Amino acid sequence: MGDDSRESYRRDSILETLVITANRHDFELDLILTVDGKAVTGSLISATDYLEGLGSLFEQRTDEHSAKLSERFYEASKGAGDHGTAAFIHLENVYIEGEKAAVSALWRGRLDQVSGFVIGKPDRRTQ
Repeated sequence: MGDDSRESYRRDSILETLVITANRHDFELDLILTVDGKAVTGSLISATDYLEGLGSLFEQRTDEHSAKLSERFYEASKGAGDHGTAAFIHLENVYIEGEKAAVSALWRGRLDQVSGFVIGKPDRRTQ
């Protein structure tokens, strides 16, 4: 088996298509990802929304370093996701299996580290 087929195995082309669609068309979708054997639940968002969210997060802080970080994230958000491929997936309103509460409003992970996914969200009433 050549390197090309191993690379395609590492990154699910269907999930990558969903990420590219989110990046290009402001498309959101609830997902459950399997990463390192744990379920990561959240809503798929674009790279632009992720970077703008980070910009907003640091904008709320009052120190000089946070202000600079905020500016950099806002600047990076311009044109983010304009590529024909994706290496990272971005979620908001994230819950990681085994945690007592939502871990973060924003989450970023490598697509090649996702071993499976489900479209939808878990029914928390049965957990």
